[in-house]
Amino acid sequence: MGNPKYRVVLVSHGEQSKGMLDTVQMLLGSQVNIAAYSLYPQQTVNDLSVMLEKEVTEYGAENIIFMTELMHGSPFNAVVSLTREHDIYHITGMNLAMLMAVLMERDEETATAESMCEAAIGAASESYADVRKLLAASDTDEEEDV
Repeated sequence: MGNPKYRVVLVSHGEQSKGMLDTVQMLLGSQVNIAAYSLYPQQTVNDLSVMLEKEVTEYGAENIIFMTELMHGSPFNAVVSLTREHDIYHITGMNLAMLMAVLMERDEETATAESMCEAAIGAASESYADVRKLLAASDTDEEEDV
């Protein structure tokens, strides 16, 4: 795989981002050029913003896709605070399907930050379902096939 052009930075409350990184590596194999940051109760949003600013300084805003778990949460706000100085890519509502889509898209030779964001949003819309209704519809379909 080499070293992908784009860096993925996961940001969450508590251990979620680190857990997602561990899980995606279990499913897709070892990943490079990816980082996970957590906000803990003893930290401030500014503490987290300082760490994220270091990512931007080292890798360049145009080369990072930030992913946060909750719109308007503190990790979201820490990433948004970077927009005062940088034109960044930021997807919120992070889930495992979105992260997998981003990582698979970035492996494509023609991948762009925009295509990675689009892949995330596409995966998000396909990653949720009311399973009770899904199973009921499946039972109805089976009855019609008989």
